[in-house]
Amino acid sequence: MEQIFRRESVRARILGNPLGPVLQQYIAYLEARGHKPSSVHQYVFALEHFGNWLGAGSISHESVDEFVSRHIPRCRCKKPAPCTSHCIRAALNRLLEMRGLSRPDAVEPAVVTRLLREYETHLVVVAGLAESTAYYRLRHARDLLQHFTVQHASQLRGWEAAELADYVARTGRRWKPGSGQQLASSVRSFLRFLLFKGLVRRDLAAAIPSFANWRLSSLPAVVERTKLEKLLAAVDPATPIGMRDRGALLCMIDLGLRASDVAAITADGVDQLGNVLRLSHAKERRMTELPMTKRLALALQRYLREGRPPSASGVLFVIHRAPIGQPLKPIGIRGIVVRYAAQAGMAELIRGTHIIRHSVGNRSGVALLE
Repeated sequence: MEQIFRRESVRARILGNPLGPVLQQYIAYLEARGHKPSSVHQYVFALEHFGNWLGAGSISHESVDEFVSRHIPRCRCKKPAPCTSHCIRAALNRLLEMRGLSRPDAVEPAVVTRLLREYETHLVVVAGLAESTAYYRLRHARDLLQHFTVQHASQLRGWEAAELADYVARTGRRWKPGSGQQLASSVRSFLRFLLFKGLVRRDLAAAIPSFANWRLSSLPAVVERTKLEKLLAAVDPATPIGMRDRGALLCMIDLGLRASDVAAITADGVDQLGNVLRLSHAKERRMTELPMTKRLALALQRYLREGRPPSASGVLFVIHRAPIGQPLKPIGIRGIVVRYAAQAGMAELIRGTHIIRHSVGNRSGVALLE
């Protein structure tokens, strides 16, 4: 505690808080999760505020919700009493986790659990979809079953095309066109699975509407090589995060990999002696060996040697902020591209990872991983 809070008066104030003993445990918990000292300061001050409000009350989801929704909007407490909702909510969520009070998952009907388990097997084993694709299709399938409050498999035979089309149209209308199209394709996929299992009377997938995605028509087909190099130059390779981000970007720029491919690379898959990258691709269901460019090989070697934090995960690219060492997901890889595109002044030109892949494929002599 002395290393985080240097001033004796601050430590005395923390220990004198109604949650004093809990705050000591909380500080150790945050340090173990890998939070930076600045984050620990913010979270502890937020918890002090909560403790002063709570007094002798008990820590629970109800008290946390009341503090955030009722007290914070009207707070006139003396400083330090942070009132930023997202920081306070994050700090209190960590408190609930530490106390073993994470919100229990809603009880799911047995038929829904069984259906989704079978559907997941179908997506991954039979269709060979990538983990990220299977994840969002399962999420939309679960939302669909919850919307129609399915309790028994026999209810599925009563589904009508009009009510399914209305559900997709109403839900998708609240989202961006790309997300609406993702919803529509996921629902069609699930309905075809139900037809295959004999759980619906007829093919209902054709009734699901499509969403025009005009936004994509404004994107250029390719990005010039000089633009991609400008994107890469925005990275500071002197920092551990910069080493990670440079390696991830080079995997896309030099090899044309998808975000899901980059996220799936393992530390063992970097063969420094053979100068190849071994990639287990879900859609291929086999191991693929890709020759690395010199700069890619050097970037990955340096990240493994100097930048990558200790991690129990075998995945190469991991999170550098709390929780440190967790695998970086495809959406995190996309975030890297979007962040550096903004820094390089190309936010409108490069909005995601697909355009990099298309640009690399457009160069002569480059074969993309299918």
